[in-house]
Amino acid sequence: MTFSSLVLTLEDSAEQRASVLARLEQDARITLGMPFEERWLPVVVETATPEEGESVAEDLRDLPGVRFLDVVMVDFSGGEC
Repeated sequence: MTFSSLVLTLEDSAEQRASVLARLEQDARITLGMPFEERWLPVVVETATPEEGESVAEDLRDLPGVRFLDVVMVDFSGGEC
């Protein structure tokens, strides 16, 4: 398993932010954090492989309503605790 901690910077439009949130809530690989000042949204992406994680990050970056994507941390260890 690969875990990616990301912060999405959302567009100013409330409509676009709502659209992004609705889209992200449909993806079981994505866990949403608490938005900060409505513009910054922390997320954790859990994928089977690093390649899948990279693909999800690229999709998020290109999602209408997402201005920037910052990678905070990626855990490739795949081990269980």
